[in-house]
Amino acid sequence: MPTFAEKLRNVAIIGGQGTGKTSLVEAFLYQAKLINKMGSIAQGNTLSDYDQIEKKRGFSINPSLFHLPWRDHKINLLDGPGFTDFVPKIRALLRVAEIALMVITPSTLTGSETRKAWQYAEEEKVFPLIFLNKIDEETVDFSELTSRIEKEFSSLCLPLQIPITSDKVSLGVVDLILMRGRMYEEGKAKEVKIPKDLEKEVEKFRKKLLEAVAETDDTLIEKYLETEELTEAEIKKGLRDGIANHTFTPLLFGSATKNVGIDLLLDTIVDFLPSPKLKESAEKEPPSAFVFQTLLEAHLGEINLFKVLSGVFSSGTTIYNSTKRTEEKIGQIYLMQGSSREETPHVVAGDTGAVAKLKKTDTGDVLCARDNPVTFPPLQFPEPTTSIALKPKGEKDEKKMSMALAKLVKVDPLLKIETDKESGQTILSGTGEVHLEIMIDRLKTEFNVEVQTEEPRVPYRETIAVSAEAQGKYKRQTGGHGQYGDVWLRVRPLPRGEGVRFIDKIKGGVVPSRYILAVEKGAKEALKKGILASYPLVDLEVILFDGTYHPVDSSDIAFHIAASMGLKKAVEQAKPILLEPIGELEVEVPDEFLGDANGDLNSRRGKILEVEPSQGRQRIRATVPLAELHNYSTSLRSITQGRGAFAKKFSHYERVPDEIAQRIIAQAKKSH
Repeated sequence: MPTFAEKLRNVAIIGGQGTGKTSLVEAFLYQAKLINKMGSIAQGNTLSDYDQIEKKRGFSINPSLFHLPWRDHKINLLDGPGFTDFVPKIRALLRVAEIALMVITPSTLTGSETRKAWQYAEEEKVFPLIFLNKIDEETVDFSELTSRIEKEFSSLCLPLQIPITSDKVSLGVVDLILMRGRMYEEGKAKEVKIPKDLEKEVEKFRKKLLEAVAETDDTLIEKYLETEELTEAEIKKGLRDGIANHTFTPLLFGSATKNVGIDLLLDTIVDFLPSPKLKESAEKEPPSAFVFQTLLEAHLGEINLFKVLSGVFSSGTTIYNSTKRTEEKIGQIYLMQGSSREETPHVVAGDTGAVAKLKKTDTGDVLCARDNPVTFPPLQFPEPTTSIALKPKGEKDEKKMSMALAKLVKVDPLLKIETDKESGQTILSGTGEVHLEIMIDRLKTEFNVEVQTEEPRVPYRETIAVSAEAQGKYKRQTGGHGQYGDVWLRVRPLPRGEGVRFIDKIKGGVVPSRYILAVEKGAKEALKKGILASYPLVDLEVILFDGTYHPVDSSDIAFHIAASMGLKKAVEQAKPILLEPIGELEVEVPDEFLGDANGDLNSRRGKILEVEPSQGRQRIRATVPLAELHNYSTSLRSITQGRGAFAKKFSHYERVPDEIAQRIIAQAKKSH
């Protein structure tokens, strides 16, 4: 008798924005008779996009979880976002799914979101299945499209169907396994004969299917070479084996909104794609689970979505968080159906569920028995590429802002919040301007916090161009003991990235050793604010080489002040210059947008280091001043029609061109 896990399928639905993933979930639920009518994104009544901001924006922001019965199986659907800024969230879904259902359309095949989603699926080693959606909307050149898919994904693409087209609209498919036609009208299927004008193409792709299946087994190869035919059972076994060995990727066709081919897609998931890979004794072992998503709901607070790795997860028990090394009390457990929840007493190995009100558990944490600790490789998310500075509008907002931001960061692994020590600004960082806009919207709608935004202050630095030396002398006479400190300092430029060095070259005790530390502290204190625009000084060496002292009036504070005075004088004579931070960008665009992308980088004072072609796309490596990257993600999206992507990291500091430096210095003096 099969175990529960063998009758279970965990499917992550991935792909770019506009491919129809949300509509596909509606079609799945409708096909399984869980809903009577499919919702639409245009009307804002789909079960996936239940969040108010998602309805307003018209695309998914957070993953959502559904489940449905199909032919004596349970299918868990993990619906991932497709908008560029949020695609990295699907990595967590792929960590707990065995199957990646890649949804594409002819026009979105080469989008950056699709490529990134496929890359994540490969890295997480899940089993891919491609569904070409919207065959009722676009004319499809089947052979050309199949070649494009193979080229794009570097995988043998194995069609299990061919679309049936009438009047340039496809509302049916030929099943290449059973060799039957299937037409759909108002979502209902009926068998038809294979159209005569498709017979040659059907024969060509049936042969491709049989050859691919035969190559999975020596016995099948021998039979196929002799007869050029295989039985239905042999084809299905070969398909299962080939998919399990990542030999090929099955391709299916349909229309989510017209409910075309959805039944066959569900059949394929059940018949050919794998169940959770568990040890035979998994259900009897101590409980363990991986938290793959944390959501924030108005009435319940935080909800942790999890997959059970072993044992049984039960309400009312105590569990150990091995990531945080703390215990948690498991309250009510739920099965999620979009925004709806069904209470359940337990969830077994291989299945997914949700639990609310865990105090210290976050996305990526592992829950297990204390005496049987389990670890799981941490989730890796990309570093933020875009930042904005936030200021509360009023006093009441100031008190609530930090608490609200902490909650948003806790449930969104792509978000970071920090306070800039130099400027005092609160910096919110994310994967793009849209990501940050939505978080600011959330602050207002969910936490009633209003903020003003401004560009983050660029962390410029100052340094010197030549060596110079100067005296710093502090002498003050009051009643009783006075204050006396006298030093000679020499400053010398260092290579970029060397930082600051202090060297003591005093001879003969002209400055007693007990005051050397005070001199060093005074000099380094003065380095915190340069003389051009009050930015910290870097990449220079400070040498203490002479001075005098007074046996009674000298003190630590006197030498501290003297060193600060001497350092500033020396820097003034050493031709101070302004430095700016430079970022290293890796930008990926389709071939046709290379010129525009390079032109945009040049307009931002960027330097193109390398351009590397890769499967119809170009990878640009460039260095660009960080000050010039404001709104870059929006600009790139506009230039490439949403098909470009980029990653950014700090590289080094460079001298600011004189004309720009003068503007920065003037602005700094005005603000001070």
